[in-house]
Amino acid sequence: MSVTVNLSSEEVNQLKGFTGLDDESAALAKAARDFLRLSLLRELKGASGKLDYQDVSDAMEMLELRERPSNQ
Repeated sequence: MSVTVNLSSEEVNQLKGFTGLDDESAALAKAARDFLRLSLLRELKGASGKLDYQDVSDAMEMLELRERPSNQ
């Protein structure tokens, strides 16, 4: 997909510097993908305090011990 973006030459130079890419198109694409990735990570981090779970590790361990063949 093609998109036209209007940026100043300074903004383009900053993008190229941050991404380490000389090609303007590649630098902008990398910056946009990195932005999306970071945004998703922030969203996931924000959800981490809202999860409710029950620790069942002791029960799972007891089940695993019961299911283990007696010859091991």
